[in-house]
Amino acid sequence: KVFGWITSLYLRLNIAPCLWRMAVAPANFSWQMLSRESDLCKLLHDLVSRISWREVGGIISLGLLGKLLWNQYGILRHRRLPYHDLGLPIFGHTLAIFRQTLEEWALKLTQGREAVLANYLFDNTVLVSYPLYLERMHRAEIDGRFRPAWPPSFQAMLGESSILVLPGGKGHQHHKRMRAKILASLGPRAVLGMVPDLTHMVRETLDELVDTTQKHGSASFAPLAARFASRSSVVPVTAGLEPETQRRVEGLLDEIWSGLFGIPVNLGKLTAFGRSASARRELGRFIKELMASQDLGHQNIIFDLQQSSETGEAFSAEEIVDTAITLLVAGRITTADALPALLANLSEHPDFASRIAREPLEFRSIEEDSHTLRFVRESLRTSPPAGAH
Repeated sequence: KVFGWITSLYLRLNIAPCLWRMAVAPANFSWQMLSRESDLCKLLHDLVSRISWREVGGIISLGLLGKLLWNQYGILRHRRLPYHDLGLPIFGHTLAIFRQTLEEWALKLTQGREAVLANYLFDNTVLVSYPLYLERMHRAEIDGRFRPAWPPSFQAMLGESSILVLPGGKGHQHHKRMRAKILASLGPRAVLGMVPDLTHMVRETLDELVDTTQKHGSASFAPLAARFASRSSVVPVTAGLEPETQRRVEGLLDEIWSGLFGIPVNLGKLTAFGRSASARRELGRFIKELMASQDLGHQNIIFDLQQSSETGEAFSAEEIVDTAITLLVAGRITTADALPALLANLSEHPDFASRIAREPLEFRSIEEDSHTLRFVRESLRTSPPAGAH
């Protein structure tokens, strides 16, 4: 601390005046004049005049690398830590999670331990066992003493007014107001109204799966599930709009998705996170255009969120933008995760497959009892999507 204070004072007394005079009066600036005050100014001038852009890029890269390493390992300076395994430098356990699943990796890492400090998705996280959570954390969460802590890339993409970012529980009226309004806007009637569009998308996805299998002898469902997840996730936001508009939103969502798991460094088009941030800004402008449009249909969730009703007052523009983007991202994560497990479970239980095939496609209520919905609920229970929650 003493060294830092002395260095800061020296920079203020020597380099800062030099840079200030260069910026304020460049035409009258004289290195000879300043050399009497500080030899360091001349040294700085020589350094700036000799350094190349490649070297500047190298210095910036080293600085960013140092920042990432400090964010990962700086926590180890604290003495009171649980058992820790921070994984590979910078990447932590991210690659291991992609090779396995989040659940498999977490269960293996926490086996026999109540708490483990780990690093994944470029952020440090403490994994806790469920008994420890119930004992030490559950009541605090209900009382509203916790605040969601997402990885930096997720936090930036979701937005400050996202319901996934806001603290919930007792005393947090902002979260309570938004939650009630969103649940009402995505009620059974609204969801059932999306069934025709979703049915068409499902048929197209399965037809493509069949075509690929006939041509190559087999097909991978995961990429098709991810594409279907993107298309289905935009339905609440683009309901009633032209197909071209829907494709535009799908493209922006894919671009945002690509930066969610990237290193949170925004260098514009040079990094995935930078491209993702740019796509988010464009999507935000597009949503605000929809809010001002006279052609927005009642089945569109943006239309509903703009209206005050018995379920709550109208959302602000920023709340609508962050909510729409949250629904797009969350819908893609959960759907893309759930569909492969659903088909895998279906293939392992052919007796249920035959019962489901005999049932009519139409259904009148999300809560009705059928073999199809029973199987879907059981699959979600045994293979929950987005297990980070």
